[in-house]
Amino acid sequence: MRIITSLEELEQINKSVVTIGKFDGLHKGHKVLIEKTVYYAKKNNMKSVVFTFSNHPANFFESEKVRKIITNKEKIDTMKKLGVDIVINLPFDEFMTKISAIDFVENILVKKLNAKKVYVGHDFTFARNKEGDAILLKALGGEYDFDVEIVKPIKINNIRVSSTYIRNLLAQGKVENVKEYLGHNYIVEGKVIGGKQLGRTIGFPTANLKFKENLILPRPGIYATKVYIKDKVYMGATNIGFNPTVRAEKLSIETHILKFSQDIYGETIKIEFLERLRDEKKFDSLDRLKEQLKKDTKKIYEKYICKSN
Repeated sequence: MRIITSLEELEQINKSVVTIGKFDGLHKGHKVLIEKTVYYAKKNNMKSVVFTFSNHPANFFESEKVRKIITNKEKIDTMKKLGVDIVINLPFDEFMTKISAIDFVENILVKKLNAKKVYVGHDFTFARNKEGDAILLKALGGEYDFDVEIVKPIKINNIRVSSTYIRNLLAQGKVENVKEYLGHNYIVEGKVIGGKQLGRTIGFPTANLKFKENLILPRPGIYATKVYIKDKVYMGATNIGFNPTVRAEKLSIETHILKFSQDIYGETIKIEFLERLRDEKKFDSLDRLKEQLKKDTKKIYEKYICKSN
């Protein structure tokens, strides 16, 4: 798979099938667009192209307004698995805010990509001030000799699958529901860094995670998680929050990994969220905190570890 990160790199392609979008979550709806693009391209001996952005367009106007559901690496890796030939992953910048709909179609879709078919979602918009939409694109396709298929929204439980809905689920801590719309459990990846090491003093050492990029985090609380370290998987109890018992000031992600005692400082690990156990709570003493942590880990052990044996 070829990855293009600037328009200057883009050379003329001999016939392509293109899908365009933010693809900021690569949820089940996004995957339908990409799968249709790949299938049609292979069937007709063309190149499949995904035209997308490395940053959310809204964040160009207001920094960190929209938090990511997946990292750029995860986005690219998933597209590769889906069989995409070319990913155009551009920064959404001032140029993108000024290009007209006709210029986008003529100079990029037609002259550079030689698009013969384009797949977009029903709510697709493009070009300066969102002057272009799916209907206009379809009309321009008639003028410039490419077909446009407007894909209907995917609904699950009568709810339209969207990145906004998934973000809302995460903001509410409803990680158990995310998989149905995203296609997999929510995952946060990052490097294990040093912390206050308070957990170690009460028998619950934790891996403190420095998470990547501008990711959205589930609502503060305690979660049952899977922890991926190199090629092994462990169960964990993950706390997202401010550790009110010890009056921490910064939001953190700390995971107590069950049945694990290795030193993993500096390692990059993945945390997969399975279910929310409870709210974060301030305890009167470290002993009370320790008792609650015992209950949390016991619940995870009995549900996920004993069950799998």
